[in-house]
Amino acid sequence: MEALKTTKPLRLLLVDDHLLFRQSLSSMLASWPDVEIVSECGEGKECLQLVERLQPDVIVLDITLEGRSGLDLAPRIQELAPESKILILSMHHNVNFVYRAFKIGCKGYVLKSDSIDELKKGIKTVGLGKNFLSSGIASDFLDHIISQVESKGSSLSLLMTPREKEVCSLLVQGRTTEEVADDLCISAKTIRVHIANLKKKFGCKSRTELILQLRETDDL
Repeated sequence: MEALKTTKPLRLLLVDDHLLFRQSLSSMLASWPDVEIVSECGEGKECLQLVERLQPDVIVLDITLEGRSGLDLAPRIQELAPESKILILSMHHNVNFVYRAFKIGCKGYVLKSDSIDELKKGIKTVGLGKNFLSSGIASDFLDHIISQVESKGSSLSLLMTPREKEVCSLLVQGRTTEEVADDLCISAKTIRVHIANLKKKFGCKSRTELILQLRETDDL
């Protein structure tokens, strides 16, 4: 399996308005050698001040904050810290929020009901500049994409085999080829064949472009 590696600890900013949850999360992540928690806060104005001053590598951002939504903050965060990556950590199991998050430039979306290991993987993945979608919502998000395309007259589901749908569901989570192969208990070579077939079907040059193309079909 391909390992996700960083050369130094990722500098992390935690933004969540529930103090107890934020402190618990900070405590769980503090012992993890791959991150350094540079600060934490619970509301929008302080978040922007910390982002501008600290320029963190990754911002773990809740959607529901005092006074201002995390999704509303995201574009301003990117203006203040273009190199910072935003990972949404939310209780909202809502594919519309997921779509909006990626559309405005966030790199990942993890549910608060997911495991701490899933969050750690998300942090490392977005820290490397890759997109990440947790397993807790990936399948629903793919179904949402398919339904949106079909509602506009395309028969996306008819073009995809059941196995290709499984592959896509894992790819939108940020899984590597080897990880998809492990999850589906088939060879990495077979996964590469499925990806190649999908790219041909939808005229895409890469698997990332495939998912991005599907997202762009929806105008939420």
